[in-house]
Amino acid sequence: MKLRSKAIFTSGLIALTLSSSVLMSGCSNVSREQDHTIAGTIVGGAIGRQFGKGDGRDAMTIIGAIAGGMIGGKVGRELDREDQRKVSQTLERAPNYQKVAWNNPNTNTQYKFTPVNRYEGKVNGSRTVCRDYVMDAWIDGRMQQVRGRACKNTQGQWINAT
Repeated sequence: MKLRSKAIFTSGLIALTLSSSVLMSGCSNVSREQDHTIAGTIVGGAIGRQFGKGDGRDAMTIIGAIAGGMIGGKVGRELDREDQRKVSQTLERAPNYQKVAWNNPNTNTQYKFTPVNRYEGKVNGSRTVCRDYVMDAWIDGRMQQVRGRACKNTQGQWINAT
């Protein structure tokens, strides 16, 4: 019974985090750092869960979520307006799997951004264009990778939808 309640608790925690992320991604007052922290937490928790076995599965989920949140928050802090412009241009123009690289001398960060696919999706009940992506960022000499999804909002701007 104890193991079953742990599984229910863990599943509930993941569902709560995911639903919070979806709700918050539609809010205009959520910062880029918060958005990336939430996405990193979800992705990290999901990845950590895949590596855990038995009783260690919950621990690996938590460790993955913490690490993912830290990495996502750091990337969100480092991504300035110029970087956002380059990401938007890449999402708009680059073919699938074409890496676009740039350096930001203001933050001493190097990026490689790869749009993975383009498809029609739904955001807040409206049909729109979406793209999955992979972003490699070298921050303070260490590579950090973020996978995500971006969709166009009603103003035609690319927004994070993960």
